[in-house]
Formats: sequence, structure tokens, C-alpha cells
Amino acid sequence: MKKLILFLAFFLSAGTCLAQNDFAHAVMDSLQKILYKEKTPKDSLFILQKMVDFTPIRADETLGYPDQIKMLLDMNEKLKLIDPEPYRLLQQGNNYWTKRQYAEALKSFQDAIVIFDKQHKVIYPLLLNMRILYNFLNDQDERLHYFQQKLEYYQVNGPYENIAPCYHGIAGYYLYKGAYNLAINNYLKGAEVFRKFNPHFYANILYVLGMTYNQWGNFDKAHYYVSKSLPLAEKLKDSSGMNYCYFIISQIAFNAGKYVDAMSGIDQSIRFMSKTVSQRTVAIIVIKAGIYLKINQPDAAFPLLKQAEKMTDSAGFKTVSSVGYTEIDYDFYQYYLAKGNTAQAEKCLLLAYQKAVNEKGVPLQLKYLRELGYYYQQHNQPEKSDKYFEDYFKVNDALEQGRHEFKVAQYEIDQNDRAQREHIDQLKQEKAVQDYQLSRRNMLLGGSMVVLLLISGLLIFIYRQLRVNKKTLASLRRTQTQLIQSEKMASLGELTAGIAHEIQNPLNFVNNFSDVNTEMLDEMAIELRSGNVNETLAIAADIKENEKKINHHGKRADAIVKGMLQHSQSGTGKKEPTNLNNVAEECMRLAYHGQKAKDKTFDAELIARFDERLPKINVIPQDMVRVMLNLFNNAFYAVNQKQKTAGPDYNPTVEITTFAPPPGGGGWGAKIKDNGTGIPDAIRDKIMQPFFTTKPTGEGTGLGLSLTYDMVVKGHGGTINVESKEGAYTIFTITLPIT
Repeated sequence: MKKLILFLAFFLSAGTCLAQNDFAHAVMDSLQKILYKEKTPKDSLFILQKMVDFTPIRADETLGYPDQIKMLLDMNEKLKLIDPEPYRLLQQGNNYWTKRQYAEALKSFQDAIVIFDKQHKVIYPLLLNMRILYNFLNDQDERLHYFQQKLEYYQVNGPYENIAPCYHGIAGYYLYKGAYNLAINNYLKGAEVFRKFNPHFYANILYVLGMTYNQWGNFDKAHYYVSKSLPLAEKLKDSSGMNYCYFIISQIAFNAGKYVDAMSGIDQSIRFMSKTVSQRTVAIIVIKAGIYLKINQPDAAFPLLKQAEKMTDSAGFKTVSSVGYTEIDYDFYQYYLAKGNTAQAEKCLLLAYQKAVNEKGVPLQLKYLRELGYYYQQHNQPEKSDKYFEDYFKVNDALEQGRHEFKVAQYEIDQNDRAQREHIDQLKQEKAVQDYQLSRRNMLLGGSMVVLLLISGLLIFIYRQLRVNKKTLASLRRTQTQLIQSEKMASLGELTAGIAHEIQNPLNFVNNFSDVNTEMLDEMAIELRSGNVNETLAIAADIKENEKKINHHGKRADAIVKGMLQHSQSGTGKKEPTNLNNVAEECMRLAYHGQKAKDKTFDAELIARFDERLPKINVIPQDMVRVMLNLFNNAFYAVNQKQKTAGPDYNPTVEITTFAPPPGGGGWGAKIKDNGTGIPDAIRDKIMQPFFTTKPTGEGTGLGLSLTYDMVVKGHGGTINVESKEGAYTIFTITLPIT
């Protein structure tokens, strides 16, 4: 029994520092040795139970150690010490898995998990096995539903360790759908859990993050996470992890067009490749074949593709899997194009597209639809070309609705927001300490003035105290300036989703028209060589029109980015003639999308009534952006809070009306109204005070309306008034004079 206790202590502490396959086999080997030496049937039974509980997934994505399940059940038949039912279900599921009856295997494992959950058992290896079965069944929607349910259950009931594979399973669903932002968001949450109790799985998720960012097109982020994972894999002596890290490094270089680096990376990956045939083995071979095709060596690529095809047909591997994309048919398409066999190339490309549709791989569908459009365009089949391009834009429009343009996961944005708010809290504490110290020193200064009449020698002391007070006041002013800037920076996180939504459309147009122009330039070259002057001039005219559209949408994206940069700048800037109607309209839209990014269920009606006759007003543009964002953010927050408790008849509404304020109709005025929670009468006079907030701790700094008041009244000589009825509405009215 002492041996068992010592081993389990090692297993739960240092043991988890080994790699998944290496660790699992080391654990099994160690348990096997103890099992052979153990003389107590009871201890032997518990050792077997641990062996089954931590059953690994082999490199070929099949279960290992089925014999131990049978031994466990046979031994428990005599001892009656554990509940045998979940282990019978595991044995049954294992048998189904071996026969590739994946639906039956999934059902058996689900039934076993229900029993284990009642026992409050740590089963994260089994939960990780589940995602492989969902991949085999190509049932990603059910996968999401299952892991979301289990995540909610474990968050309430525990065990804590079981939360991590649930995040991993949810992330895999979004990866299949091409929703990389949500995939990375969940991978990072799972990594945070694994980091606390299992360094190996933490390292595993790091290189999965590298793979995901690579597919998303953010190669810097991809390289960052792989660079974090590779040293951990080397430290853990994880040959499988090193194999995968170099595999991803090769993919990053390949996608970036650095084929020499890609070949070096794939050769390094092959050094650590398992001898067991797996989906990853096939993917590595296909990547190497793809590199040969890119460097114009198709004859070297062909035998590799044949080898990969044979492995895939034998094992039933898919194009879309947990290791990424294995594009055998697409590479055959490129091979036959290089060889001039267009008929065979067409068949391979159509087959690749059909597999992507069947396996619901949305990013691959986009890639192949676009390639089919270009293929048929080049081969003078305009009807087919138009059809595939039309399908491409339909799929792309659906996909883009869930993407984040800056290609940084929301989880990282939230972390930055939290860091900013923690910094603000720290500055508040420092200010409170400085206020207290200043108050005490002022009291001493008053006493010193009385004593001055009696003791002239205290003049030196008073002089020194005055100097200290000046330094304290200067420090306090610097702290207040930092608070204002930190408040502005903290709000950037809230705006990120809105900015991303606004910049998405113009960038899509720029990318699409750029791609079309490239193709049209190739066509122009063909027509010029053929001497078709009229057709060449027509193509040139189309290119010119496309360039105008690219320029228009590029300027639109540039304007959005400049607006965001202005918002993040410190200082007050200079006054300049500004169309405040445009500022208000832009800020209303950004604040609305920012609120939707926080709460996907939120929706509201936006009403805008702009008086187009109003003149431009000399103002500091970034100050006015800050004013309008503060007011709109508060309005959307109020209606969102009310929506959570109101009945189904409640319609959240935010509206703005601009007008010429009296006297004489000069200047600019605006009313921003919402039908949200309203402001109680008891606190209405306090809302403009610094650091006063009605929001819960961590959600508000208490500086927004205070800064808004200063910018409107003190900075621009305007007015700001509030009218509200608790539970009904709030109206903010601001006016700005012509200066």
C-alpha cells in the first residue's frame, strides 16, 4: 500500500511534467511494474483503476490499454470494491471504437461520464477522447452542445480539472467553422486551467494556438505561441510535441512563402515523427509535397502524395482534423496543372471541394470555391466561373459575420482591459494616500503659523514644509493626469469590437477588388499578346474602376483607424472646424457594436435625427469623440441592464437629435435619450463628480461623465444637462457655441 501511495504522489505532482504520449506510457509502465510486485488484491485493483482512468489516445487516435479494463472488471467481480458499471461502458465503447463504430462508442462513453460525474471523478483524459469521436462522426454542432453543457455542469459542481477539456472541445468546434476568434478565446481559457495542474497539456494547447493563428493568417502570433511551446516540449522530452511544433513552424513559413525555411522545418518535424501512422503523419508528408510543388519540383511531390493517399484510404483519415488541413486532393490538382493534365486537375479540385463541404470545413470551402472560379475563368467557362465566385461570396459573407478583423482573440482583449482597470484602481489608491498626506501636512502648516509668533526659529521648518507641499501638489496633478489617460485607454478595449466591425467591410472590398485586379491584369497581358486592343482597353477601364473602389474603401478604413488613434492620444489637441453630426453618428455606431461584443444577445433600436443645416463648429475633435462615446456607452449600458429584467414587450431604444441651440440658432446642440434604467433622484446631482459610479465594482471607473463635463463646459464653453426618470428614461442635452 505504501508503494501505491508514493507512486500516486509522484503521479499527481512531478509526473504531469511528461508529454502526453510519453507521460501516459511512462505512467502505464510504472503502474505495470508496481502491479506485478503488489501482493494485496485491494491495492492491485486501485492501481488498475488508475491505469484505466488515465487511458491515453495513441498517435493513430485509437484507445490504448484495453486489456487493463478487462483485468479491472474481473478483479472487481471478486472484491466488489468499486462501481463496475462505468468501466463496463468504457470497455464497450473501446470495442466499438476499435471496430470504427464511432456513434456507438460515443454513446457508451457519454453514459460512463454521467456515472463518473455523480462520483465527482476527475476524468479530463476521457473528456479529451470525446472530441476525437465527434471529429470522426463529423458532428460538430452536437460536439458544441455537449461540451457547453458539460462546461456549465463542471463550473458549478466540479471537479475543476474537468473544465479544461470542455474549453478545448468548444474551441475545436469553432476551429472547424473558421471562427478563429472564438476558437482562440476558448483555447486560452482551457490553457489557463491546464497550466495550474498539468504542464504537458498546457504546452499542448500553446502549439494548437500556434496552428490556429497560422490558419487565421496572423503569422506573428502563430510564431509567438509555437516559440513558447517548443522549449516546453524540449524540457519535457516530448518528441510528439517537438514534432508538432516544427510541423507548425513549417506551415507558418509555407504560408508566408518562405519555402526554404518551410523545408527546414518539415525535415526537423520528420526527425521526431512517430513510426505509427496517424493523421499527423499524413499531414507532414502532404506539407513536404506541397513545398516541392511550390518550388517547381512536381516529380518529387508525386510519390509523397501517393504515399499520403494510400495511408488516408487505409485509415479513413479526413481532410479536416484536429491537426489542421490535409489537402491531398488539392495538391494533386496543383501537380496535374504543373504537368499540363487539366482534365485530371479539374477532377481533383472538384473532389477537394466536395470533401470540404462534406466535412464542413468552411475555410477550405472558401479556398476551393475561389480556385474553381479562377480555373473556369482561365479555361473560358464563364457560367461555371460566375457560379463558383457567387458561392464563394455567399460563404464568405456568412463567415465574416463572426470574425474579428484585428485577429486578436477577445480573451486577450479582456485581459488587457482588466490590466488597465487594475492600474486605475492602483492610481486611485495612490491619490487617496496623497490626499491624506496633504491634509495632514496642511494641518501642521496651520499650527506652525501660530507657533511662529512665539518661536521665530520655526520659520525654517515652515519653509521646508511649504516645499514639501508644493512637491506633493505637483505629484497629485501628475497622478490626476495619469488617471484621465488611463480611463481613455481602458475604454479602448470596449471599442475594439465596434472598430473591428466598422473596418471589416472596407477591408473586405479592398482585398476582393485587389484579387480581381490581379486576375484582370493577367487577362490584359494575354489580350495584348493576342493583339486584341479593344478587349485590352475594356479590361483597363474595369481595372481603373476597381482601383477607384479600392481607393474609396481604403480611405474609409484609414478614417476609422485615424479616429481610433486620435481617441488614444494624450493631451487636448487643437480646435478645428468639425462636422459634429458625423462624429455623433460614428460614435453611436461604435458604442452599439462595442456593447454587442460584450453581450451577444443584446440588440437595440437606433434612432438618429440630424439637422444637416448646422454649421461646422471649432472644437477639439478627439475631445468630442470622447464626449459622445461616454454618453452613448452609458445609454447602451442602461438599456442592456433593463432588458435583462424587463418583459418581452420591452424594446431597447437609443436616439440622438441635433439642433441649433438658442440664442439666435447658432452653435450646435444634441439630445441623447435612452429608455433604460434611468437615474434615481437621490444621486442625479452626483453623477458628474469624479470617481462616482452606479456600475458594479470593476465595470466603471467613475471618470467618464466627469471628463465629459470638463470637456464640454470647461474646454469648450458649452453646457450639459441631464433629465431622467428612474426605470423609464434618461436624456442628456449638450450645447456648444460658435467660437
